[in-house]
Amino acid sequence: MLETTAEDAWAELPKLIRFPYGFELWDVERLVRFDGAQRAGARIIERIEQQLAKNNIGHLPPKLPTDGTCRVLLYCKDEPGLPFIVRLVHDLATKEVNDDTNASVHMLHTLLQAMQRTSQAAARKDAP
Repeated sequence: MLETTAEDAWAELPKLIRFPYGFELWDVERLVRFDGAQRAGARIIERIEQQLAKNNIGHLPPKLPTDGTCRVLLYCKDEPGLPFIVRLVHDLATKEVNDDTNASVHMLHTLLQAMQRTSQAAARKDAP
């Protein structure tokens, strides 16, 4: 029987997140337990952030909190288009309005409409 190491578990995480959409909502406590730790101290959070980066997984908020009940959006950075959308939303939510804001809002709207059309088309295809 093979023992699963923490490194093996972290390497498998992208597969868990990728299915079916490339993102997952986890709370910090789940990440801490996944890491094999008991509490979310500063060093544990730093190690988790390093493991996420090593395995090409992005997260929002960009700095993980130490509160175990806080939710975190995890996403696969290599999922087509997804990192761009997440970055765009993050930038719009955190940066001051500037000359690029209108273009960014329009781009996000266009992407969300495309996702909506894709979802509607899939629903029609699955309908009896």
